[in-house]
Amino acid sequence: MPRRARENTVRTERDRQREQTRERLYQAALTVFRRDGVTAARIDDIATAAGVSRGTFYFHFPAKDDVLLRLLAESQASISDELDALPDDAPIDDVLQTMARAMAATWKDDPDLLREIGTVALKVTALALPDATRQHPVQLALIPRFDKAVERGEIGTLIPPELLTEFFLVNLFGAALSWCGNQMLPLEFLLTNVVSFFLKAAAP
Repeated sequence: MPRRARENTVRTERDRQREQTRERLYQAALTVFRRDGVTAARIDDIATAAGVSRGTFYFHFPAKDDVLLRLLAESQASISDELDALPDDAPIDDVLQTMARAMAATWKDDPDLLREIGTVALKVTALALPDATRQHPVQLALIPRFDKAVERGEIGTLIPPELLTEFFLVNLFGAALSWCGNQMLPLEFLLTNVVSFFLKAAAP
């Protein structure tokens, strides 16, 4: 085998092992977070559960918040995929209710982690880092949906689709965070009703 081909093979194997280590650390961190809470979670416990050193954790995740940001990004990508799977001409009510149900399914069994993610998301937004978090996949999936809803007369035209998207997400996420502290109602019931209230307020 030529030298360059051998080097590429070694590099690919190292990349694969690095990714496997990162995934083990990620899953171990979530397990420890759910067991002990994020604040009380010890990096040593996470590293031990993943079978690596403490330094290896910090190589992959500089802070515990970085684990939560990955979880948030994965949940956003999953919800965005569900929105993208809807027909282009789907009514805005169907679009927003799909998002509410998807969000509820994602977090109904993880209220403590959802609360922690909310804290991290607010911190990141306040610091305006990184810019990508200001237009995440769900936001990008919703903006054209709101645009078409305005064209069809389903919602009013006073507020641009970009702002409508932000208003909706703030309402939905805020309701979900409130639910973390008071789970009197099922999360899906709460979020689908938030959609109904929002659409009434945005009606033409």
